[in-house]
Amino acid sequence: MSRIKKRGPVFSIFFVFTLLMLIVPIKAVPENYEVVPLWGPYLTDASETSITVNWRTENATNGTVFYATEEYFDNYESYNMSIDGFERELHHVQLNGLSPNTTYHYRVLIGEKYTADHTFTTFGSDCFTFIVYGDSQEQFPSFTQLERHKFVADSIAAESDVSFILHCGDLVGDVDNAEEWDRFFEVTRSALAEIPIFPVLGNHEGNSSNYYEFFGVSEWYSFDCGNAHFAMLDSNLCTAIQAEWLVDDLSVDSTFKFAVFHHPLYSSTSTHWGGWLDLRDDWEPVFIDNGVTSVFNGHVHAYERCYENGIHYAVLGIGGGPCYLLAEEKIDGYCNSFENTLGYARVTVNGNEAYMEIIKVADVSGYDVTYVYPQNTIFETISLTSEQLSSSSSLVATANLILSSVGIEVDRDSIDYGDVVAGRSSAVETVGITNMGNTACNVSLQVVGSNAVAQEFYEQSMYIDGIPYAVDAVIAGIAVEGSENVDTQLQVPVSWTEDIGLQEASLIFWAEAS
Repeated sequence: MSRIKKRGPVFSIFFVFTLLMLIVPIKAVPENYEVVPLWGPYLTDASETSITVNWRTENATNGTVFYATEEYFDNYESYNMSIDGFERELHHVQLNGLSPNTTYHYRVLIGEKYTADHTFTTFGSDCFTFIVYGDSQEQFPSFTQLERHKFVADSIAAESDVSFILHCGDLVGDVDNAEEWDRFFEVTRSALAEIPIFPVLGNHEGNSSNYYEFFGVSEWYSFDCGNAHFAMLDSNLCTAIQAEWLVDDLSVDSTFKFAVFHHPLYSSTSTHWGGWLDLRDDWEPVFIDNGVTSVFNGHVHAYERCYENGIHYAVLGIGGGPCYLLAEEKIDGYCNSFENTLGYARVTVNGNEAYMEIIKVADVSGYDVTYVYPQNTIFETISLTSEQLSSSSSLVATANLILSSVGIEVDRDSIDYGDVVAGRSSAVETVGITNMGNTACNVSLQVVGSNAVAQEFYEQSMYIDGIPYAVDAVIAGIAVEGSENVDTQLQVPVSWTEDIGLQEASLIFWAEAS
């Protein structure tokens, strides 16, 4: 398995000093004898056999990392290995010679006190999970990362068995502002102490030496985990050198290939509708030719997903920055989106299968967080390995009207959800319902499939206003002479395996007096 390949220009020298390796047991330190450094400890540069432990103190200090395998730690409640670093403020201590797919305990001695005990797991399994998000910057003085990014970081920290985090750029708003970096490492302290981070440059990072110094990466680089390859690119300036590097880098033989960079190739943002076409012209042919599975981006502060030329594109600028609105007209290949909501993607690779879950964390209005979702609130799940159905496999639903004790009117008589596939969601279709009677009414929906396959498909896939379909459930309560819009969508389960072809169904709206 290859180590991280750093082929872009390096703007800082990443010194690692190994001064002492102890092979005798090191007594564990009581938890009440702890120190919290200014930053961290935070993890970077992970692989099958190594990882880098980083931390920063207000003044130059000596530091030592103590570590042991989970098996050893559980048996002896102590550490049997250690590495010292020189006296300095910002420490980067690399642990080498680790065993693949192994969990380790570690803690850091800073001066005369120790940090809390933390764990990490080395790469080496073909079954792993990673997190993707971007644009965690604050907009001071309107809000800081403590008011926005912290919700996302805390949710990520609460995840279990995450191998690493991909950050799509714009970690902070002002790359030269020390206080912003203090807040970044404060809100991510719990997550990054146990999950290594792999960032890319956003426009707010530019080419600042701070970025390279803090994370020890190059302008562009790549790494491998299990049977997946990750190309981490700089989209601020698309150079011929980087494009040539990318062609060579993606020629590797990996089951999955992912590309991560800041500016999206496809976007429905009103300020740059369509996406960054210059990047698309240069990079998308390389992605297509080399079988890239998915591309992750930020910059646009909303969630949007599209599917083009066999590649899943996900814009994930939902880490805490000011929220943006997408244009009403969506781009070709558009699949789904949301706005004014913070969150992240959770991608799971399981051998030859992979799927992506979009996690909602909090809703935002203006500068304020107005609602915090329960942990693990999944907006949608997308298979990254299912084949697209043929273009003739459209799903059409007809909206019929059956009157009960009151009269209602539906503003459309047909709905076409387009081409869908297991693990993907259709576009949202809106049905307007108006109460034409003189009594307030409750409206429910009944799905009637044209055959047994269609019936099962719709019952499993239909969502009404984001809620799974349930027969006889009230979907709208409408006052006299009132009206209400109901959003319908197909969210096809990842487990769906039948080639459904053309399947029709009737959506029958029932109205009864409330």
